[in-house]
Amino acid sequence: MAVQNTNDATNVGVGKPKVTGAAFIAEAGATIPTDASTELDTKFKCMGYCSEDGISITEERDSSDVTAWGGDTVYTAQTSYKESFTFTPIEINPTVMRATYGKANVKVEAGKMTVTHNAAELPECPIVIETVPNSKTVTRYVIPRAKLTEKGDASLNGSDPMGRELTFAALPDDKGNTMYEYHAITGLTAEA
Repeated sequence: MAVQNTNDATNVGVGKPKVTGAAFIAEAGATIPTDASTELDTKFKCMGYCSEDGISITEERDSSDVTAWGGDTVYTAQTSYKESFTFTPIEINPTVMRATYGKANVKVEAGKMTVTHNAAELPECPIVIETVPNSKTVTRYVIPRAKLTEKGDASLNGSDPMGRELTFAALPDDKGNTMYEYHAITGLTAEA
């Protein structure tokens, strides 16, 4: 694929999940992927289906203006940056429960699972989100240090899935990066 100088509808896509799953979580120490196509470390476990809302990624930058005498804004300084992502797993399985309540609070036995609710702080963990935007692209979002910061309400009714919306902070890794976005694109060639 040469340098693009016109519109190309084949580059347009939507955030569809891979059929094998979209949200994968592991404990600290798992090998973090560095591209969109290498097989995930087996320590990553699929969280199962997510609600139809999919996964939202939010970046926030706050800034402060420096104003000169006379009222001109002469400089804008970034004062903070943070990134987070939110989704609602809708399967009731041990991987989701451990991500939501912590490994020590989930006991799994043959035919039953017990989940204990308490204020214990949850550890950081790596999370990988996998999508297939279009027929020629696979996109992988890698969050090396995710920390659960908020849980939504559980709605117990006859029409909504029994999932809780989960919000994770993407914390800076040892290079200062909060998330890595990798794309495998059929036909894309290296630029000179």
